[in-house]
Amino acid sequence: MNKDVLGSRVIMDQKDAKKQIIFLKSFFNRIIRRALDILFSGLALFLLWPLIIFLVYLIKKDSPGPAIYRGKRVGKDGKIFEILKFRTMYETPESYNGKKVTAEGDHRITKLGKTLRDTKLNELPQLWNVFVGEMSLVGPRPEDPDIAKKWPESIKQEIFSVKPGLTSPASIVYRNEEKLLNSDDIMNQYFWDVLPSKLRLDQLYIRKRNLLSDMDVIFWTAIALVPKIKNFEIKEHLLYQGPLNLLFRRYVRWFILDFVVALVSVAMAGVLRRLSSPLDIGIVPSFAIALSIALLFSLVNTIRGVNRIEWRLASPGETLELAVSTGIVTVAIFVINIFLPPKLSLPPIILVTSGMFAFIGFNIVRYRGRIVTGLATRWTKLRGSKAEGLGEPVIIIGAGEAANFGIRLLKDSPFAPAFNIIGFLDDDPEKIGTRIDGIQVIAQTSSVADVISKYDVGLVLFAINNISLTDSETILDLCRRSKTRTIMLVDILESLRFYFPSGKVDENSIKENLIDKNSKDRLTGVLNQTSFMRALRIELARTRRYNHVFSLIRLRLQILWPQGVTRPHAVLSQILCNVADNVTKQTRTIDTIGRLEENDFVILMPETNFRDARIVINRIKHSITSKPIETDRGLISVEVLVGCVTHGDDSILGPDSLIEAVTADMINDNVDQFAT
Repeated sequence: MNKDVLGSRVIMDQKDAKKQIIFLKSFFNRIIRRALDILFSGLALFLLWPLIIFLVYLIKKDSPGPAIYRGKRVGKDGKIFEILKFRTMYETPESYNGKKVTAEGDHRITKLGKTLRDTKLNELPQLWNVFVGEMSLVGPRPEDPDIAKKWPESIKQEIFSVKPGLTSPASIVYRNEEKLLNSDDIMNQYFWDVLPSKLRLDQLYIRKRNLLSDMDVIFWTAIALVPKIKNFEIKEHLLYQGPLNLLFRRYVRWFILDFVVALVSVAMAGVLRRLSSPLDIGIVPSFAIALSIALLFSLVNTIRGVNRIEWRLASPGETLELAVSTGIVTVAIFVINIFLPPKLSLPPIILVTSGMFAFIGFNIVRYRGRIVTGLATRWTKLRGSKAEGLGEPVIIIGAGEAANFGIRLLKDSPFAPAFNIIGFLDDDPEKIGTRIDGIQVIAQTSSVADVISKYDVGLVLFAINNISLTDSETILDLCRRSKTRTIMLVDILESLRFYFPSGKVDENSIKENLIDKNSKDRLTGVLNQTSFMRALRIELARTRRYNHVFSLIRLRLQILWPQGVTRPHAVLSQILCNVADNVTKQTRTIDTIGRLEENDFVILMPETNFRDARIVINRIKHSITSKPIETDRGLISVEVLVGCVTHGDDSILGPDSLIEAVTADMINDNVDQFAT
């Protein structure tokens, strides 16, 4: 058989095997989740039926109408089902046909209904939805069909891929949602200020979803319902990394690994001892000793915070932490050994050897091959300057490859004393609170402005590779508003890859990518101001030589934001990208498009007189303003102010004046005023 065919078949078999494993994991996960839903919802209905009957009686007594409200909601795979709630509104047409979202002081809510909403008791009937399989205990809260149909398609696919839940991280964060909505236009405020954040939290939950995280969400839900602490702010990252997740990831997992390492260490020490002289400890005492070592080591690690280190990305210098912990455990075992009966006590050489083997094993488990480098680095740090912490405060956004490059850049260079790295900002909830290379992940990227203010940060290193342009622009905008310097580490890494390629790469494609990044606007893909002005000067020189004509068009966007809502930078980014795309479609390949300021674009059109430029202007204005622009928060209308300057044989504007006209305010509704 042909080797290529055989190799392809092997690869296909491996892919099929992976798919089968993923399918089986997903299948068993669904089975377990469904079993837990039936068990807990059935048990809750059985135990709470007296309370449910009592609440039905109170509701019927409080106001006329049915005790149970049935509302249409969107479930898994986009299927519509009827959600059950205790009725909290008056039985009037307005309650059914009015606004889909309620705010503080909504006159449709009954007096008893307000209490039910505040205590979340109105959600109790949804236990039946869980029991019959329409919902799950934990999952994105089911949304009204009229609201859900306005979601972007990509978000629908992700959120509708799982069953809606009785509780979710988003419902915990926005448990006081009604108090947040105070605008006259409640629906607009909900779509702009609340819904995007809830959708983001739901998406993050789905990507991190597991049984332990579900148990954590249930735990935080119970905490949020306690009257005295219901106003307690639960940090967002804790919703995905609660007590159970922390217990398993930081303690249970390491305890099991440490136990195995300790068991092997004692066994190896015993074997070595038996080579020189007889030793008969027995299986049970050996097991007890290994268990004691593992217990002591885990306890010491917990007290000293070693388990908080993200060992996959840990600094080699963190090996000293393991040495201290191992030393403490070894000394403790020595003390315990003194008080043991002679038959159970061990020779000191075994204790020392066990401790040494354990230390090596613990390092191998955590570092895998960086032990020698780690010891050397830690020694260098201990002998280093004492001025650490006195330099310019720095934060690093991201905690991946580019971030590691930034740490090395600041730590292992002559400039190290000039900087004090405050910490990382990363959107992975599991990393919050951990240490990477000795530096803590202190917050999520959305907190960048608060962190800059709190620590008086003077330098931000942007080190996130896999991020959308709109999210990147949102973070960078927060940095710009905080008036701090920002260095794009991802661009530096891209440059280094060009000069020091690893493996077989296409140098031409890397070079083109590098030129694009340095000359184009990161968000819209058109030329940045510096590159555009360079292109303009080249065109001016060409027209002087060949006596040609060209036109300059400047566009200023006026965005018609809805009243009473915030103006998120992410939405502005979507609008600017849409406009840049429209302008590109309405111009020629020989035309040059640039972005001058936040809302300003400029177009250089060679061999174009004013009459032809005006046709292009009308075409561009129509493409932008004829219909609202679709964003993830709804449709936004945009108006365009236009200015135009034409340069030709009889132009009264010289080259310098023309450049000034571009950079100055050459905007007006009447483009004729700008023709020369």
